[in-house]
Amino acid sequence: MSSIWGRNIQLSIFGEAHGEYVGGTLHNFPAGVEINLDRINLGLKLRQGSITFAPVKRVDDRPIIISGVTRGITNGSPITVLFANPNYQPIDNKKEPPKPSHADYVAMQRFNNAADMGGGGHLSGRLTLPIVFFGMMCADFLAYKGIEVVSHIKSIGKVKDESFGVQIDPILVERLNSSSFPTISQEARKLMTSLISSIYALDDSIGGSIETAIVGLDAGYGSPIFDNLESNLASFFFAIPAVKAFEIGHGVDFGYSRGSEVTDSFVIDEEGKVTTNNNFNGGMNGGISNGMPIVIKTTLKPIPSIHQLQNTLDFETNKVIDLELHREHVASLVPRSNIIMTSAAAITFFDAYLGCHGYKNTILTKEEIEAYKYKEKQKLENQ
Repeated sequence: MSSIWGRNIQLSIFGEAHGEYVGGTLHNFPAGVEINLDRINLGLKLRQGSITFAPVKRVDDRPIIISGVTRGITNGSPITVLFANPNYQPIDNKKEPPKPSHADYVAMQRFNNAADMGGGGHLSGRLTLPIVFFGMMCADFLAYKGIEVVSHIKSIGKVKDESFGVQIDPILVERLNSSSFPTISQEARKLMTSLISSIYALDDSIGGSIETAIVGLDAGYGSPIFDNLESNLASFFFAIPAVKAFEIGHGVDFGYSRGSEVTDSFVIDEEGKVTTNNNFNGGMNGGISNGMPIVIKTTLKPIPSIHQLQNTLDFETNKVIDLELHREHVASLVPRSNIIMTSAAAITFFDAYLGCHGYKNTILTKEEIEAYKYKEKQKLENQ
């Protein structure tokens, strides 16, 4: 079973949704980095979502750091974090019919009927908690280097938001990264929330997509062929529950385009930096960054845990039966998944950053730390 990801860093995820804890361990994160708990806690709060159209009893997802951090500073050893499940109860081994479009059946086959699939088990979205925790750590480190990671809700159903442009404004990055329902267009936000509300009233759910960008990086990150940045991003994003499609830049629309229509011509900007006049290729050529913002889009399916009556197969009787789910009804996973995509991109790119610079060269300089703190101070003063 592979719940470990990474080449230059190694991230392992463990636990089950209804177990006592879920958590993760991150190996090879640089020593001497101050943990930004404010950013981590904001990320965890955004992951909970605020627009679910259901009376949800919120869980305080408080991280318990048990190794790798001394007095708030990373010490070079593996960093392990736990999240307690306040509703933990030992499993009673009760076998239930597999839920439609869930991972119950395949887990039964893969693990010889021994898997704890309560709440989704090890395949649950709750396992994204450590991803957000470590994603915010990686995003914070990259921010010291002038690299920002940001996401927005690109679509809910057929309602679409604007796309990131060739250049992405730092003010927009800041706004999106602090919003519980981040969209570029406020009109799109209104239409999306109205759509989710109507879907919730029908006891149904709806899918959507999220656009993520990595801004401020130089050309040359990533390696050719099997270790390229595109394939590494895809491998991480497809590990996130409900993700069913992944696109780079112009994505599937390349299949409907002529070469003359989707050319990224190299130019030099006013500061003497090589850029491109468009960004159809999403900031990468040959799986290696070209200096433009890396732009990716992920599509999530509708959550299958709906309150409408569904059919499934009872494996004890081999008969099709009616199934009615009694659990939290979330009309769309997309809003709360936004920060998860940001975290996944931050971890993936941090792995590429470490591969390019090496562990010894990731030490933060005094100038980088002071510039970062000044930038954060300016944000607070402008609020």
